[in-house]
Amino acid sequence: MTSPEFEPGTMFVAVGPAASGKSTLAAVFPVDEVVCLDELRREISGGNPGDQSVTPAAVARQNALLDEHLAAARTVLVDSTNVEPKVRAGLLEISRRHGRPAIAIRFPTPLDTCLERNALRPANRRVPEQVLRWQYELAQSATADVLAKEGFTDVLHLSHNPLDDEQDRAGIRFACVTSPDGVHAYFWAVTAENYASLLTSWSNDEELRVAAFEEFTDPRIVDASRAWLARQQQEDGRPGTVMVGSVEKGRWVNWNLAGVRPPPVPAYW
Repeated sequence: MTSPEFEPGTMFVAVGPAASGKSTLAAVFPVDEVVCLDELRREISGGNPGDQSVTPAAVARQNALLDEHLAAARTVLVDSTNVEPKVRAGLLEISRRHGRPAIAIRFPTPLDTCLERNALRPANRRVPEQVLRWQYELAQSATADVLAKEGFTDVLHLSHNPLDDEQDRAGIRFACVTSPDGVHAYFWAVTAENYASLLTSWSNDEELRVAAFEEFTDPRIVDASRAWLARQQQEDGRPGTVMVGSVEKGRWVNWNLAGVRPPPVPAYW
């Protein structure tokens, strides 16, 4: 869905460190297309979104997709950190080549929040702390004035994450529990007040890998999970957890939300 406030072919460029909420915004932002560098790395590497060895190929694919979308006057969001000026310069060159506006979206998420979220990610999506701090400093230096001088048509400031609002209203969070070999993955909805303690408890089991899961962005999944948790709490008299679904060898083998189609199998290992 294209926002009526922006002209066709507008390119939006996320500018923020890892774990600042870029992909969460991308899931709900009203554009025709989202080009996500992590997803391109996952496709090219055969399943690992954190495989930095394929980044040059992923960037080439990203730029080809941007050329395609802008030529067709589709609005598009570039979902990657884009904290380095030289990276943004390359994106701006693409938008200029097609005569399209380019709008930067700044993510002023506090560093502590980024570090906390990053620590809960699966190992292959976790950014080294020193790299995240470096990204954060670069993002802080990319002020609205700096971005305007670089050539961006406009700069938007994201003051909060819309999915956080939705999940706060729902009172839930999601977690992914995987077997050590990554063959089996179980996706759980957890009441917000028990989220941190349950993650800690699960993490103490050496046979499991546990991480916060941020990719259930469909409001229907959030609403159905919230309703199920509420029913369970009413029946049992205590806050609980429900297993939304499970994956084996890269395919859904169990999906427990009636009336809601499962999303594409997410990258979880």
